[in-house]
Amino acid sequence: MTSGAEPLAEPQEITRLGLSLFIILSGSFLAPLLMHSSTLAIPAIATELGLTAETVSWFTLAQVLASVCLVLPAGKLADKFGRKKIFCIGMLLAGGACFIGGVAQSGTEIILSRALQGIGSAFIFASAVALVMSVPPEDQKARVMGIYISIAYLGIVTGPLFGGYVIESLDWRWVFYLPGVAMTSIGLTGFVWLRWERFGNRASRLRALDTFLYMAALSLIALGIFDTGSLQGQLLLIAGVLSFAAFFRFQTKRRSPLLEVSLFLNNRTFAILGTAHLLIYSGILALPFTLTLYFQFIKAFDAQTTGYFLLIQALCTALIAPFAGWLAERFRRRNLIFSGMVLFVIASVMLIFLHAQSPVAWVLLALVLVGTGVGVMDAPIIHACMSSVEDNMLGSASATLNGLRIMGGFVGIGVVSFLMEKHLGEREIIPELYPSLMTVLHQFFQVAAVLAVLGLLLLVAGIVRQRRERAKS
Repeated sequence: MTSGAEPLAEPQEITRLGLSLFIILSGSFLAPLLMHSSTLAIPAIATELGLTAETVSWFTLAQVLASVCLVLPAGKLADKFGRKKIFCIGMLLAGGACFIGGVAQSGTEIILSRALQGIGSAFIFASAVALVMSVPPEDQKARVMGIYISIAYLGIVTGPLFGGYVIESLDWRWVFYLPGVAMTSIGLTGFVWLRWERFGNRASRLRALDTFLYMAALSLIALGIFDTGSLQGQLLLIAGVLSFAAFFRFQTKRRSPLLEVSLFLNNRTFAILGTAHLLIYSGILALPFTLTLYFQFIKAFDAQTTGYFLLIQALCTALIAPFAGWLAERFRRRNLIFSGMVLFVIASVMLIFLHAQSPVAWVLLALVLVGTGVGVMDAPIIHACMSSVEDNMLGSASATLNGLRIMGGFVGIGVVSFLMEKHLGEREIIPELYPSLMTVLHQFFQVAAVLAVLGLLLLVAGIVRQRRERAKS
């Protein structure tokens, strides 16, 4: 050991295995449930507090921006201080954010609550998969991982149902209060009762400069998106893009980078599928937000009915995803990924033709196609990416792939926010502005379709190049 280096943590026996798994799986269920149920409450919040369209668009963007800014640093912190500790801190942060949202009297307080939810989610998901892989005995890891995936999808499925029922039966504030009590209780239980893993790899480093540059670039992009109509906004957006490019370049020089750029520069499989993952999720993760506005404002459905509609996508994914491994054994992974992307392209094109008088069945069919596509392609993409890296890079690859997914949501919500600022501005969403709201939705679905087609073309190019290389050899 070199002089001045801190010792690595000694392996510690996992105590209270059942309680440990309960806490990990509960957090993995509650985090997506909170995100999707609180998204469903946006129209009720906007109506009661009299919020403008610009403020409403910040609800989801603040959460996604906070999550994408913190997911990579949270992974480094989990390596250094222990994954259990970071996971429990994430639960407490998300729980505290819920109480802020529950008592909120202004749009600023709701935005703060959503941002803290994003930070908490980043801490939770930066450590959850690693905990699932390290806590159970070796002969139970595969089974527990399957349960973890099912529980996470169940949270997505349950979120709209829970949110719709609570909003209609109680009040939108209870959408925050109830998960807040559960997450705070579980986080405190983890700190008090789980004694294992006092710290992680104390030699791991999280550099302040890397973190600042990464977060600053993303924040500049977000601020620029909101004000692209002015010269100041355009300059901020340009500065953000250039800053992120500079950060990417800077990370190639680092010995222990925050963003492992070698995954993109030296691994074609990871680069192609990771980029396609980002492009697809730029449309997928913004769908609940856009369709919540469509169903509750344009179609005048209540929150509970909207929750049932949005359930369709997640339910299809939850039903199909567990069979993705079985399908991968019988079909080539690239064929499954290609099929999933085609389904999403078809759904995006369908939504372009959406209008105020469209039958609900048209939207539900599009959601079925999206959910089926994600269920078919998600697991093969993750498996192919993780199989393409060496064992000592699995942690970085996992964090990077999760970051790309969240980054896709950031891009999608950013596009929606830009369109809302352009067409609605600082005005409440009232019936007179519904045609403008439909314009926002149409233009977003057009962008989503273009991004989906680009992802599909990227995959086709990779397949063609791979076949040519095989033919030459």
